[in-house]
Amino acid sequence: MALESARTGVRRCRTDVEATRIDLNAGYKGSDGRAYSDLIEDWEIQVDKILVNLDEMITNLRTNVQEVNKNQQAVNEAIRNARGNGDATYHALMGR
Repeated sequence: MALESARTGVRRCRTDVEATRIDLNAGYKGSDGRAYSDLIEDWEIQVDKILVNLDEMITNLRTNVQEVNKNQQAVNEAIRNARGNGDATYHALMGR
């Protein structure tokens, strides 16, 4: 959930910066305006990489949680089986 929250925050910031860049580009036409626009575009490229990495991390964590749950279910089943076998052995030894 923390990664999803971070991803949402990064996307919101990216959208805000992009909107600001578009607004400034409309009236900020000099070479310094172009340099600013280039800087923001470079920043947006880096943010896109971060978003891809966050998406991959979220996917990997979901997969890991699913695998852990599967393993936990298998272990619980093995414990139940062992207990059942132990109970049967105990009852057999006790003559029940």
